[in-house]
Amino acid sequence: MTARYFRVRIGLTLSLLVAFLLAIACSPAGSNTASSPKPAPAPATGSAPAPAPPTASAPAATPASQPAASGGEIKVTLKNQSFPEEIRVKAGARVVFVISNDGDEAHTFELPDFKILKEIQPGKAARIEWTVPDKKGKWDMGCFLTDPPGVHDGMEGTLVIE
Repeated sequence: MTARYFRVRIGLTLSLLVAFLLAIACSPAGSNTASSPKPAPAPATGSAPAPAPPTASAPAATPASQPAASGGEIKVTLKNQSFPEEIRVKAGARVVFVISNDGDEAHTFELPDFKILKEIQPGKAARIEWTVPDKKGKWDMGCFLTDPPGVHDGMEGTLVIE
């Protein structure tokens, strides 16, 4: 075999390896599917340690879960280190996410399993019209940006389709 054949073969192998590594690196961490739900937290045993005192950089509290939306507008506010903990929707519903970015950096509203990705600049708002698929379960959502470091920490939640 010729040296050219081996260079082409090595080049193709390296290209496939790089593509594979990029696919792994770009996939959202902890992505759920209907067949692999998030594990339930372990039951507490004994006495729990005292909670840590709040810090100035702690994320803002997220409101409690609302009943599942069967249609209409769902308001979502993004802030640095703050994202809705849970959004509930009914399967088959026609919803409009009205997303405002109250942070000082660009944020995204992402539902990776449904290929929804919208970047919203600081002080701006966006609307995403969506017909909820008939896939009941829990799905990851969030702002999965990583730059600048720390600004997007804790910006994850769960979309529940009932």
